Amino acid sequence: MHGGFVSGTGGCGTDLPDRDERSVADAPILHLAPGVLPLVIDDRPVLFVEATQRLNALNGSAGMLVALLADGIGLADLRRELGGTLGLSAAEVDALLVDWSAQRVISASSEASVPPERSSTVLRAGALDIAIVFPDSAWGRELAAPYAHLPQQHGADLRVIAAALGGDNDLAGIFDGRAGTLVAREGAAPVLRGMAVDLALEQDDYIALHAASLATPDGETILLIGAPGAGKSTLATLAAISPGPLRLAGDDIVLFDPRTGLAMGLPLPLTIKRGSWDRLVEAIPGLADSPPILRADGQWLRYAPLPSPAAPAWRRLAGVVDLRREDGGGTRLVAQSPVDCLGRLLEEGFVRGGRCTAAQMRALARMVDGARTCTLHYAEAGQAVPVVEALLA
Repeated sequence: MHGGFVSGTGGCGTDLPDRDERSVADAPILHLAPGVLPLVIDDRPVLFVEATQRLNALNGSAGMLVALLADGIGLADLRRELGGTLGLSAAEVDALLVDWSAQRVISASSEASVPPERSSTVLRAGALDIAIVFPDSAWGRELAAPYAHLPQQHGADLRVIAAALGGDNDLAGIFDGRAGTLVAREGAAPVLRGMAVDLALEQDDYIALHAASLATPDGETILLIGAPGAGKSTLATLAAISPGPLRLAGDDIVLFDPRTGLAMGLPLPLTIKRGSWDRLVEAIPGLADSPPILRADGQWLRYAPLPSPAAPAWRRLAGVVDLRREDGGGTRLVAQSPVDCLGRLLEEGFVRGGRCTAAQMRALARMVDGARTCTLHYAEAGQAVPVVEALLA
């Protein structure tokens, strides 16, 4: 951990009293995250973090912070305590809290709720409606812009709220009613998106597949799969905005229901990596004005609303296209065996609990066996769009 406080030694809606939204920023309560265990080993204080499986040695300053967090403490009180005792500025305290929050050492909760008359942006994810509330500020509107394709709804259950917390470091909090993550405002967008994804993946009944989803006019779907950098988002976006019949249901995650054999794309904002900015800037309105974001994995990206979005729905699988982008080559579509296709889907599939049951595997195999499975070798996404559209024939 950073800031000189902790050094690693080894390898986040409930109904709450009505208050105005500003109170979220005024009263976050900070505490040790679930699964964080303070220990004393050989007279040395250490901290075990279950979420990251790390054991961290604590110095005196870090021990003081752990003690303050043990019973819960308000953000303003913590700033005063660390400022008065250790001489830290508010910006230094905030930077430390962001670091500890990212490493799952602390979490935040709030006693605030959103007024019932305030509408929420609603993300449909399987059987779950995830309501997202953004601050009514310039920063909040910037954070909300990539979700403009989603409907607004009054009275939805609050699941995720983003709030500016003030301070010299422009601290923000992303809350889901159980726990909250602290982050610098400039890094809030990936955290917000990640929290929505976590809520979607907590549903036990589904298998999550890493794929883009294109909806056909007759209620079916075509999945685009491939390794990172294969161009799933770019090709899916170009196919959706072309004059053809396909619409974009999601560019990253597809939920599969083994009970019905149907799939639903998760309509999250488009994630456009730096290598595709120039290719898509004219195709996606507002992409050039979307702020570049440095994700925790070192990738520079921009978020944008889904163009020509399909309404969230369960759809039968018509085809799976395994993308292989090859510089300098032509465009050709070749058959892929259902067995190979199933293996590719499983490489990046997610099952809650980490294990695919025999019943789930049987349903996946049946889904793939009833679809057209192929590999698309291509160099330019624009030339590949007609090939994908031709699958409908």
